[in-house]
Amino acid sequence: MKRQITQAFARHTQWGWLFLLVLSSLLLSGCNSMRIIESQVQTSTQWPTVATSQTAVPAKAYFRLDRLPADVNNLQAGWAEVELEAALAPLGWTRNDIEAQYTVWVGVRAAEFISDPLGRPVRGPWVSRFNMSIGTGYRPHGVGWGMGMNTGMRTGFPPVSGYAQEVSIIIRDLKTSNVVYQTKALHDGPWADHPNIWRAMIGAALQGFPNPAAINRRVDTSIAR
Repeated sequence: MKRQITQAFARHTQWGWLFLLVLSSLLLSGCNSMRIIESQVQTSTQWPTVATSQTAVPAKAYFRLDRLPADVNNLQAGWAEVELEAALAPLGWTRNDIEAQYTVWVGVRAAEFISDPLGRPVRGPWVSRFNMSIGTGYRPHGVGWGMGMNTGMRTGFPPVSGYAQEVSIIIRDLKTSNVVYQTKALHDGPWADHPNIWRAMIGAALQGFPNPAAINRRVDTSIAR
């Protein structure tokens, strides 16, 4: 009887450990499948004011896209416009080229840089050091001094690549041609899949639209790896 109880307990313990192992694997795979995109966002608003001194921002508005001459044949610019249109739609802003009240311009760009083991940008793989020393010479009462420079290779060479990404959005009032909303999101990271990063940054740049609570803020967005 005691042996049967021991065997049953062992089976339950075995299944329990197996369940915990599977659960841990699922949790770890879930964590590893996501990444956090940290965007440093800066926003400036100049919406017109009404007699009550309140900002006159329409809950719904029509806009048309604006494009710089340098972006006329830029496929990257066309992609960004499609993503921005999708991001503005839930906010009540609809593209309507005929009845537009505002123009919206969006720009995205990325630049590659090399970084040190801490992810900080560096200018190159080499470092130079300047040394100066003062001490006693060979003579009993002599003092000698010297200075020199040595060059070496940075630790962790060859360095890893990093990428600086930027998203900018500018909205103009067609009646006055004044800029009423301007926002920019910046991100530095090791990932080179720029469209996925830009998509998250567009949402970050529009966080709090049309009147964000803070001008300068950090916005974290979770996306798949």
